[in-house]
Amino acid sequence: MKKWHLLSLLSVSMMFAGCSIQHYFILGNSTDQTISIKYSLEDAKSDKALFSPSGEVYQSTREYFPNWEHQIPYKDLNNSDNDVWIKLGPKSTLVFGALSNEKYDKTTMTSSSGKRFNLKEMTFSVNGVDYLIDKNNFNDFFLEDGGTFKYVIQP
Repeated sequence: MKKWHLLSLLSVSMMFAGCSIQHYFILGNSTDQTISIKYSLEDAKSDKALFSPSGEVYQSTREYFPNWEHQIPYKDLNNSDNDVWIKLGPKSTLVFGALSNEKYDKTTMTSSSGKRFNLKEMTFSVNGVDYLIDKNNFNDFFLEDGGTFKYVIQP
């Protein structure tokens, strides 16, 4: 009987040995309009950068998480390595940062492997209201939801 329990435990351990934990930084658009999103990064090409200039856009789920099966092509309207300007369509989600098998500490604004917060600022306008997100107010906008740091633009 002990052998059976040991074999079961070993089998279960082997199944989960290949699992990875993903954390994402996402911006959802719940409006019916296309929104111009601009963001600037410091040292975007560094391997210690938390955010990337080569984000991805997906159709949103009802909770404004990315629908991973429906990626949407987009074009960066800015040719700079550190600046991004995209048009985020209605009911879509921008993924602009990801961590694999590491945790983000919102107090120190670093990951467990030493990746650092490199967002200078993110701007967008909705219904005539201008939004500016930077290091000082990032945690007020992007709240953790199951390991994903998410902000949903409301109409």
